[in-house]
Amino acid sequence: MLDLSREPHVVTWEVTRACQLHCKHCRARAIRHRNPDELSTLEFGPILQDIHDNFVHQPVMVFTGGDPLEREDLDDILLQSINMGLSTAVAPSVTPKLTAEVIAHWKSLGVSSVSLSIDGPVAEVHDKFRGTKGVLERSLTIARAITAHDMRLQINTSVGRDTAAWLPAMADLVTSLGVTSWELFFIIPTGRARVDQCLDARGTEEVLEWLSDIAEHSPFRVTAVGAPQYNRILANRHPILHAGRLAVKEARGFAFIDHTGQVYPSGYLPLVAGNVREQPFTEIYRHSQLFRDLRDPNLLEGRCSQCDYTVSCGGSRARAFAITGDLFAEDPSCYAAT
Repeated sequence: MLDLSREPHVVTWEVTRACQLHCKHCRARAIRHRNPDELSTLEFGPILQDIHDNFVHQPVMVFTGGDPLEREDLDDILLQSINMGLSTAVAPSVTPKLTAEVIAHWKSLGVSSVSLSIDGPVAEVHDKFRGTKGVLERSLTIARAITAHDMRLQINTSVGRDTAAWLPAMADLVTSLGVTSWELFFIIPTGRARVDQCLDARGTEEVLEWLSDIAEHSPFRVTAVGAPQYNRILANRHPILHAGRLAVKEARGFAFIDHTGQVYPSGYLPLVAGNVREQPFTEIYRHSQLFRDLRDPNLLEGRCSQCDYTVSCGGSRARAFAITGDLFAEDPSCYAAT
């Protein structure tokens, strides 16, 4: 069994913060042009080698942005990961740079999966959310190209006040696209996202209950990001199947590397644990004080400290920090804690 305190399940790597979209909830506050302090092509190799050599169960490497296609050396970065045998995924922005030909090229390189963001099943929802007209239509074209090339397709959907009502229609859409995975990202008010875009605790609970129904009969993986209380709901519904299951969350099964090498517990939690230019990633993940604190349920406060699911859930530390300024406060989005 994977020890999430020793080895991450997923490492997401922001290779650049440059992007030409204008998403109103953007975690990264994306910028128009690349930062000259970005990690160079050559700097990726030793970091990837450290990950390859020192994790027994090697994580899925997700290369994202910004928009990773803003880097002319993206192929070189991807090949360093692929040639080491690491499971390599790309999470691009859907801009004119992303074409069916690019998907075919990634397939030829050995990219295993591609994730796309689709926040609503109609343009009036998705295009408004992404700040650019025509993005939904292009996203559907690219999604079909991914599955046509027998690559794994993951659809990411932001869940908030503007999108929650559209989730049943989104479920139909992702099913029709033949996805491998559907991840629902519950908006956390960081970057450009605001508190008034987020669901309240009751709304979050209702969506998670609905999601557990979908997951029970879905032919693809369904999960929630930024809402680890989903584990509580699954455990209550299926105690034998989900007993002892841990949520992959900040610093526990997940880590984020930004374009300058800073390592975070999550892209939504702006607290730095170290920098891969100065220290091996594996050491930061296993031994940094921030990561170790986030894995310690004894530090939780409020109702999160008293909950039966402090270990398997523990609440979203990113949301607690974003809303209260206290990293260990109870999760304001958890209905059980209200």
